[in-house]
Amino acid sequence: MKLVLRFLAVCGLFGAFAFADMPIPATSLPQKAQSFIANTLKDNITMAMQDNDSFEVMLSNGYKVEFYLNGDWKEIENYNGVASAVFPAPVSSAIAKAYPNVNIIKVEKEWSGFEVKLASRMKIYVDTNGNILGQKMDD
Repeated sequence: MKLVLRFLAVCGLFGAFAFADMPIPATSLPQKAQSFIANTLKDNITMAMQDNDSFEVMLSNGYKVEFYLNGDWKEIENYNGVASAVFPAPVSSAIAKAYPNVNIIKVEKEWSGFEVKLASRMKIYVDTNGNILGQKMDD
């Protein structure tokens, strides 16, 4: 019985490593992710990783993007500023109007819209129609 438990523990340990981030060639990313990078972020991929439920990509201009397995982006981060082109037009317009001249450094898609972190450490919540639903200072 102890031998079986040891075997299962070792298998579990190796199984955990099997789903850890693994480097992949950029050409292995879903076409949707490759198109988003080429058309919206317009930069070169320096590193691509895959785990069991997502892809993570680093670009040469400082972007870090996480994609779902289907190629849709779920999180974008860039401390030099995230381009407003990643948002639908009403969302980018609402953010620019409410927070002019403040860089967006991180964006996460949520079921109802976006969680946006600004360089001023403010987090704002915006729905897909551009309505600002709330804000709070980031801890």
